[in-house]
Amino acid sequence: MHTISEIAGAASRFVRRQKHNYRVGAGRAAASSFLSSLTSPYNAIYAVGLGADAVQLGSLSSVGSAVSALISAPVGWLVDRYGIKRSYLLALASPAAGSLLYALAHDWRILVATAILAAISARVISTGCSVICADSVQNKDRVTAQNVCGTLGAIASMASPLIAAYLVSVSGGMTVEGIRPLYYVQAVGYGLVFAFVATQLRKPKVGQTAGARAGFTFLTDFRTLFKERRDLWRWVALVSLTGVPMAMF
Repeated sequence: MHTISEIAGAASRFVRRQKHNYRVGAGRAAASSFLSSLTSPYNAIYAVGLGADAVQLGSLSSVGSAVSALISAPVGWLVDRYGIKRSYLLALASPAAGSLLYALAHDWRILVATAILAAISARVISTGCSVICADSVQNKDRVTAQNVCGTLGAIASMASPLIAAYLVSVSGGMTVEGIRPLYYVQAVGYGLVFAFVATQLRKPKVGQTAGARAGFTFLTDFRTLFKERRDLWRWVALVSLTGVPMAMF
């Protein structure tokens, strides 16, 4: 416990000496990690309780992975051209909507929509965090900044399972109705995170590119990018191969 306290203290000191937007992003990451961990141990149990079998349960994960793969490139392109703050806030609204859909669901098929929302949100938030970090942190602190966000998220999520277990136990146990209140709590939490970021995040200095004014040139832009940077093909292949085993867990 003493070691955890020291790590948290060092991470906190690092965050305090960074720019405002990085502190907002780090706080968002910690809060989101806490909220995500509230329900992650119960998602599969909840889906099965709503009628999903083993194959259908696996399909929820597959849908999310497929959507994430399809939108990865377009998301980056759109964020570059239409503004990071607007895209980031839109993505932060999605988890609240997804949690509310979980809370109101009475059939597992409703959860397909939440898997799609979650995949889109995660991809845009990841892109937004990278831009905010690049805009707010000096080059010498770039890797440390990313790891500190991960550390704060891990520390924040440590308390989630205990809180979730208590809420489930007082709400009816390991049943659909016993787990359902967690999603209401999570939806409110994500709503508060959205409000915090909307009021505190300052527009990054990274500006909208000229491509946004030139019209929809998505395919042209990517053909040019891959033509000029042939090493990208190897990177894409490596990411694809390593992503397959990760998606199985």
